[in-house]
Amino acid sequence: MSMQDPKVTELYQENYPKVFSFLLNATNDPVLTEDLVQETFIRALNKLDTFRHEASIIVWLNRIGYNLFLDHVRKKNPILIDDFEGQVITEDSSAEEVEQKLMSECIRSKIQLLRENYRTPLYLDINGYSNQEIAEILNCSLDNAKIRLHRAKKKIKEILDDDCNMYYDERNVLCCSQKK
Repeated sequence: MSMQDPKVTELYQENYPKVFSFLLNATNDPVLTEDLVQETFIRALNKLDTFRHEASIIVWLNRIGYNLFLDHVRKKNPILIDDFEGQVITEDSSAEEVEQKLMSECIRSKIQLLRENYRTPLYLDINGYSNQEIAEILNCSLDNAKIRLHRAKKKIKEILDDDCNMYYDERNVLCCSQKK
């Protein structure tokens, strides 16, 4: 198959956003993420004949991307916790939209404090992956995936409890303020 093959184009268009989102959550670096996503699809195209359909194509692609990410970390050993630039807040944004974006940014920054082996399963869970799919992507047993996810949730709860005052405002919107 070549890059001009309609099936390859369809595979890329359907799965690019999911692979990009998954890897961006792991790297927190859009430039690195783009490089990893491109390499993921190149490798997948070269190995498409080895895809066994035992898992969904997105699980397979994310597994390739995750392995590339781990290779990068091993080579560079960077600390991948940068400031999250978040979504743009404009003058047209409603108060609720602003609060939701700030809450999302706050929670994302707290998740970035987790070790990578907890952060990745948590992001996968947040994005709707089943425990079995998480195990396949992380190349670990189902029990290990469940344990890592449980520990990630426990740790993020501890971080939020220590750092944040969570409350619902008068519109019943969940809000967060930094503890002093």
